[in-house]
Amino acid sequence: MGYAGAGILVGPAFGPTIGGILSQYLGWRSTFWFLAIYSGILLVLFGLFFPETCRKVVGNGSIPARGVNQSVLSWWQHRKLAGQSLDDIGRKETKPARQKIAFPNPLTTLKIVAEKESGIILFYNGLFFTGMMTTVSGVPVLFRQAYNLNELHLGLCFIANGMGSLISSISMGYVVDWNFRRHAKKVGMTITKGKQQDLSNFPIERVRFEIVIPGHIMGVLGLVMFGWTVKYQTHIAGPEIALFIIGLGVSSAYSLSNGLLIDLHRDQPAAATAAVNFARCLMSAGGSAAIIPMCNAMNPGWAFTFMALVYVILIIVPFWVMRDGMRWRQDREETKRRSAEKKERERQDAEGLQD
Repeated sequence: MGYAGAGILVGPAFGPTIGGILSQYLGWRSTFWFLAIYSGILLVLFGLFFPETCRKVVGNGSIPARGVNQSVLSWWQHRKLAGQSLDDIGRKETKPARQKIAFPNPLTTLKIVAEKESGIILFYNGLFFTGMMTTVSGVPVLFRQAYNLNELHLGLCFIANGMGSLISSISMGYVVDWNFRRHAKKVGMTITKGKQQDLSNFPIERVRFEIVIPGHIMGVLGLVMFGWTVKYQTHIAGPEIALFIIGLGVSSAYSLSNGLLIDLHRDQPAAATAAVNFARCLMSAGGSAAIIPMCNAMNPGWAFTFMALVYVILIIVPFWVMRDGMRWRQDREETKRRSAEKKERERQDAEGLQD
């Protein structure tokens, strides 16, 4: 059981730090030049060197990628091996069957959103991510008002949040693996390294959410602390500690629930990731737009306390999914099985009528 996803929160935390440095010394337009150059370099590197890893394309790595799925390096290596094979056996390599190009279907993502368990987790996931984004988007305005900081110092204020997210991304994987092994031992499941486990009768929801709950509580405490330290303009160390706690707690809860969605849709990881992005971006956009007007109307202390109270109610979701999630998952698989059997019977009946 691997763990991935927490690193997605490091960008919003450390990105403003770089942006603050550039904006202070080169002007705000330099941040967009930096992003254009940086993304261009990454595009070239990915196109040249990064291999295809999608299981639908390369399986477990034994199927060579073809066509646009190849990097330049993979294409060159394939050509080199084909040339060596031609020299050795004196005949041309048999060309594999042309693969069909599968175009992305947005309806697959919407189907995941509409599923009972996935929809509940997406709601939880997106709303929790909103807490991170409201603090990140609110820091420039709130810290400038409270501490009169320039662009450079504002950018540096995001390091604490980024460090919390970074520690979460490094440490939570080990914690998840430990909890997975613990539950596997309870149910007598043998873990085979490098092989996907059958999770049909395994409480993967409990494995993930047992670790989510401490992060959830940390996120609630961090939001309250952040709001009131900014409200009373304490030493800047106060809100910085709160940002670290938010980064550690919220990113853990967000990323672990994100990983659960991938576990539930291992045959459609791209669609599950798209569903996560759809939910989190939609909710965080609303939260980011509302947080400063809320702070002006209620003051930062009560604005972030209100958000924390929402999260206190939201903690019902992990306990709910831990209790009923496996049953929902099994019911969904049973419905799929019955649907497939019905289609097969209809197909056989149609063939019988033709005969």
